[in-house]
Amino acid sequence: MTAAPPPDAADRTATADDGTPLRWREEGAGSPVLLLQGQATAMAGWDRVAADLATEFRVLRTEQRGVAGTAPGPGGRVPDDLTTRDLARDVRAVLDAAGVDRAQVVGHSMGGKIAQWLAVDAPDRVASLVLLATSAGAGDGVPRDAEAHRLLLGGRGGDAAARTRLFFDDAWAAAHPDEVRAFFALDAGRPTLRALYRASTEHAALPALGAVVAPTVVVHGTDDRLAALASAERLAAAVPGARLIAVAGARHGLHLDSAEAAAAVRAFLREHAAG
Repeated sequence: MTAAPPPDAADRTATADDGTPLRWREEGAGSPVLLLQGQATAMAGWDRVAADLATEFRVLRTEQRGVAGTAPGPGGRVPDDLTTRDLARDVRAVLDAAGVDRAQVVGHSMGGKIAQWLAVDAPDRVASLVLLATSAGAGDGVPRDAEAHRLLLGGRGGDAAARTRLFFDDAWAAAHPDEVRAFFALDAGRPTLRALYRASTEHAALPALGAVVAPTVVVHGTDDRLAALASAERLAAAVPGARLIAVAGARHGLHLDSAEAAAAVRAFLREHAAG
């Protein structure tokens, strides 16, 4: 079950380098802002954020390959060797289709990893970079919370409540059950889920991040078990001039449940919006 698109949203189609059709959506008007969601999460998970930002920005979103009814790739299957760098090339195809030369890019979790490669490989396309609850990859040397990742992948008999607590404040989750259900709705086949999980876990951008020239802010929850705060610190240290905002008590879903994170993102986007 996914949330309905905002009334003024319009779905479009772009074409990836390998011919795969990529579904994307835009709403609002003004300086372009591109939202990139986490691993195998539908773009509907951004609905709250997109509706808020569309009051003053042109907001773009796109589905990942094989997710939410989008085409997976040649032969009807997501390539087994898909990488976050490949997914960044998909994003460039969407920007081309939208007629957008430069956008402010906001990436959450794996979307932040994709955004890193976009900023490295196509610096002229990225006006600013917001990296939420993400990391530069396992090469940053920060140990992974194995129990948290087991919960994410359905361990302990698929404990949905425990998985939700990895992302959201308990009170917020209780007050927004429809958003929580939409966020966690899996609308992808197992080959897609495996390919996207592999792409995320094998992400390794740390040595390349010195090439990022876009103004960058890293926004991270201090209680994020899926991407430790130490990973955010190393990510911010690797990107020239990047600033780290640590949100006390926030978890992996701070892009939705943290008013502090939302205010920080909006302020940064306003600061770097094209005149």
